This record gives sequence, C-alpha cells and structure tokens, in this order.
Amino acid sequence: MSVNGPTPTSSLIGSDDGQADGKETHCPRCRSQFTTYFRRHHCRNCGGLVCDDCSRNRTRIPRDLSLGIVRVCDDCFKTIGDHNAAGAEEDLVFSQQLIERLRAELAQKHTQIEAFKKVLLELEAEASKDSSQLDEYAQDPHNDDFSFGVLQDKVQKSWSSMTKSLEAQGSRKLQLEEQQRAAMEQQKDLAKKEEELMAKRQELDAQLAEVSRLEARRDELSRKEAELQRAAANERQTVRELEMSRKAQQEMEAERMSLQQWRARPRGSSEPVAFTISTGREELRRNRLEGCKRACIIS
Repeated sequence: MSVNGPTPTSSLIGSDDGQADGKETHCPRCRSQFTTYFRRHHCRNCGGLVCDDCSRNRTRIPRDLSLGIVRVCDDCFKTIGDHNAAGAEEDLVFSQQLIERLRAELAQKHTQIEAFKKVLLELEAEASKDSSQLDEYAQDPHNDDFSFGVLQDKVQKSWSSMTKSLEAQGSRKLQLEEQQRAAMEQQKDLAKKEEELMAKRQELDAQLAEVSRLEARRDELSRKEAELQRAAANERQTVRELEMSRKAQQEMEAERMSLQQWRARPRGSSEPVAFTISTGREELRRNRLEGCKRACIIS
C-alpha cells in the first residue's frame, strides 16, 4: 500500500529550482544557524530544507522503496510512521481473511489427498495381490471421493506416469552410458598424466637426494672448519705458552749467570755487581729476587 508524503511548500524549500536554499542562513524549522560544520540537508520525502538536528531519522519512503533507508525530516517520519501503522492494521485484517481462505483450501486439498491415498491403495492391492486394505474402502462405497470414475482416472494417470517414467529411465540409461564412455576416456588421460607426474616426482626425489647429500657434505665441511679453527687457536695458545716458557728460562739463565759473577768476586770487595732482570712472570721474578737477596745476606 503506497503512502504519499506531504508536498513541499515554499516556506520550507524556498523555490522550485533550489537556489533559494543556498541563501538560507537558518533552519526553517528550528531556526538554528547554518555553518561550515552545521550543514544544510533536504528531506528525501518532502524535499524541505532542514538541519541535521531536524532530520535525525532514517526510513524507507513508501512511494519509492528502491531508494532504501534515507534521511527524512521529523514531520515526515511521524507521518510515514502513522501511515505504516494504519497499513499494518489493514494488512492484519487481510492476512486473517487470507488465513481463513487458506484453511478452507487446505481442508479441500486434504480431502483430495485422501482420495489419492485410496487410489494408491488400489494400485498397491493390484500389484501385491493383497486386498486386506481394500476392506476399509468397502465400508464406505457411496462416498463421492471414492467413486469408480475418480478411481479409474487416477489409475490411468498412474499407469501413464509409470510408462513415462520407464521411458525416461531408458533415456537416462543412454545418457549414463555415454557419460561412462566419456569418463573412461578421461580416466585414460588422467592415468597418462599420472605416469608423467610420477616420472617428474622421481626426478625431483633424485634432485632432492642430491641436495640433501650436498647439504650433509656442507655440514661436514663446516664441522671440520670449526675443528681446524679450534686446533689453530690451541696451537696459538701453545706457542704463546712456549714463548713465555722460553723467556722465563732466559731470565733464569741470566739471573744464574749474574749470581755466579757475584759469588766469584773477591770476598770483602765493595764493587757492585750488575744484575740483568728481564721481563717475565711477575710472581716468578719476585721469588727469584727474594732468593738472590737471601743468598747475598748468607754469604
């Protein structure tokens, strides 16, 4: 049910061409002043100039539902809501009438379905040679729903349907056979492609094995490189220790020679004896100096 909204008035939109809207500085409804941020809007139902505060609501316009949910002014929103409420009441009455009609038609269809059931029972009795279910039908032979003409027509339709079904099954069989042949051809093509993929897979497996072997060789070389670096570091440490030991021996030899010279001087001589002390381990040097001093004191 369509609802026509209120027509625009000159007091709301200014003029038909809309030029006067651009000259309006205040909202015609709430008299709020338009600014850069407080902008002008138009109601999509009546076309009136409004501000955002006077057009907060969004709804569908009954005369053009294709627009979807659009901006409307507060007056149009109330008018459309009232019309929708009235239409809903009318739709409710119409729905109740429709429900009653549907109920009557359903009752009629139910009666027809019962007749079809009896026809099916007749066909089943003929096919199964069992008339036990027909005894119930014999209890009410004068019912119009189970008349001979109705039963005869239903049986003829059933046989016709069965014949058409058999013909359709024959056609379907031919189609399935054709599809089977196409599927077999496709299977052959897929088997050939599978063989090609298997060959490529074997080739890739061989390449992957070679890559794994090279990676293992690389890891082994890396381990050997690390071992050689550690061995070189140990050798450098050994060389440093040997150098320090050699220096210590040279210092000890020099100290020993100096001590011999000091002991070989004439007793009571006041001439000083020169000592040569080279750099070495500080602790060893102090120990040797202390020993030389004790020797000098004793002698």
